[in-house]
Amino acid sequence: MRRPVWPDGYVAPAAAVAATGLVLCCAGLFVAPRATLAGWLTIALFLLGMPLGAMTVLMVHGLTGGRWGDALRPPLRAIVATLPVALLLLLPVLARLDLVFPWAAADPAMLPEVVRQKLAYFNVPFFIIRLFACALAWLALGWLILAWTDPDTEVSERGTSRGFAVGFIIHGIAVTVFAIDWMLSIEPDFYSTIYAMLETAAEVVGACALALTVLAAGRAIETMPGGEEDTALSEDVANMLFGFMLMWAYLAFMQWIIVWGGDLPEEIHWYIVRGRNGWQYLLWLLIALQFVAPFVGFLNRSVKRGHRGLLALGALVLAGHFIDVVWRVRPPLSAAGAPISWPDLAAMAGAGGASCACFIHVLARPDCISFWRGRQVHG
Repeated sequence: MRRPVWPDGYVAPAAAVAATGLVLCCAGLFVAPRATLAGWLTIALFLLGMPLGAMTVLMVHGLTGGRWGDALRPPLRAIVATLPVALLLLLPVLARLDLVFPWAAADPAMLPEVVRQKLAYFNVPFFIIRLFACALAWLALGWLILAWTDPDTEVSERGTSRGFAVGFIIHGIAVTVFAIDWMLSIEPDFYSTIYAMLETAAEVVGACALALTVLAAGRAIETMPGGEEDTALSEDVANMLFGFMLMWAYLAFMQWIIVWGGDLPEEIHWYIVRGRNGWQYLLWLLIALQFVAPFVGFLNRSVKRGHRGLLALGALVLAGHFIDVVWRVRPPLSAAGAPISWPDLAAMAGAGGASCACFIHVLARPDCISFWRGRQVHG
């Protein structure tokens, strides 16, 4: 049996926080059902993006190789193992889709023409079918990736470049469908062909930042050799996160400049909603945490070679990713601007605590991943 690599003592506190949050969420469904579901959906999408991003990073490493991926593999595998819990967090939203998605229960005659043309696609039965199809694809892909990246498996059973390439295609299709359904359809009159790629890049940034933070907290990777001479392993890992962050920034900027340059009212309105009533301050905080401050840090070699600097970089990018998800998802679901309400905090505690407890448990007992895959582990 493998030796635990992370303290298991944090599972109980995380579970207690989750239980408290779930109780408050149940109360919120009676007091403020729309605000509660809006907060729950935002947190659920953030948490689901973690295992999806971790699968993407593991597939990238499977195709390219490198010491950075070998170092990040244990925390990334633990993140992927939380996928079933993350998918279950979406089920409460299915019970009241009408409170979140304007097309779910509205009279078609009251909807704009551009939305009515999409109702053949946006209908509740087809929406649920697509969700379960994506969930099955991700569960199967996650099961395979955990098998392919298990260091205890035989060489003949590990993933091949062809397998990872096919997985990329399946994963890309599933993320595209999911992003359209669960993010863009909150405002069904908005349209963006780059949004799915932006969401994928954001998921990768979040998962890689979390893996880097966990890795740096548990191991002194700044003292380990990297892939090249006179390069620390921490530099390799930080540089990969830097590259992922730049990809996200490029896609986010390209979407903005194309939408703004197109001067189409339906598309520009997406940014107008997120640029007023307090959300503009969240945008500036997002730019500071997920681009400006990390950009300076990633260019400083001494920061990447220092334990505290590495932890700070990972934490900054992870916090910025969380704000990015909130900024993209929450504004159209809030009629009162950007205040933090108690249903949001309850959802954060309930969903976040449950996912965190699962993640810590898997980190502390990596053998659980083998049971997730249905393998028998021998002591």
